[in-house]
Amino acid sequence: MQPVGSFFEAEVPLNETIKHFYCIQSAPNATTTVQHLAPNLEMMIVFNFGNPVRISFGSEVFSEKKIEQVAILGPLRKMLNYELLPESDVIIIVFNPNGFYRLFQIPMDEITGEDVIDPDELLKITGFKTLWETLKGLPVLNDRIQLLKDYGTAFIQKADDATAPLTAGISYFHNPMIQPVRAIAHDSDLSERTIQLRFKKYLGYSPKELLRFIRFKQVINCIQSAETTEVDWHALIEQFAYHDQSHLIKDFNFYLGTTPQKFVRDILGKEFCVTRRVGDAL
Repeated sequence: MQPVGSFFEAEVPLNETIKHFYCIQSAPNATTTVQHLAPNLEMMIVFNFGNPVRISFGSEVFSEKKIEQVAILGPLRKMLNYELLPESDVIIIVFNPNGFYRLFQIPMDEITGEDVIDPDELLKITGFKTLWETLKGLPVLNDRIQLLKDYGTAFIQKADDATAPLTAGISYFHNPMIQPVRAIAHDSDLSERTIQLRFKKYLGYSPKELLRFIRFKQVINCIQSAETTEVDWHALIEQFAYHDQSHLIKDFNFYLGTTPQKFVRDILGKEFCVTRRVGDAL
């Protein structure tokens, strides 16, 4: 799939909380397309300056969910489907694991991940509406990005000390010989239950969810990097320690809303993309 947008990096110290900015601006004569973003457990804020953007998750059809002006999405547990129209004008802020909490100071386990949330309603303020209006009045994309960087630098809070053991122990989730929660609890002299609760509060998902997601992301990366569309499913099941074929199918249905065969036939290599730096632990 050809890129439909452009990336802007977040510099120090903002990159501690924001992974990057992704911007989409389409021409008046552009063709309406439906794009698919692979699940990534990330939080995003979307600023939309064009027509409302219809979205859905997994196998859902487009219905009442749409992004009007500003919306919070995530943690993205299922594939995001979104409609790009002519003259689309969108900026997406993608957060690092604990970055969203550092801005909003709201327990992440209160956010379901499949809703379109108005940040002003969430915080009982009008600041994001005002920010949207200011951004819309700026004709140059670089000026918009700089304003967002200035805003983030000014308002994002210092990391809570309680998140330090989580970020320090992320590498454990990539070692199948280690039980990550037990290892993090041992390193930090905390109980395993405390570690589990902190994951839910600060990141929005459990360690068990993260392990499941990392394995599935590895499967998708493996399929995408293959030189042929003929997938050896039995080899993948063995390589990534799935119980059997039905176990793998269950994950495809959960994350993408489709079967492995339909994914390869109908979605892979078309309007399907994954977030940048897919090798990251989170």
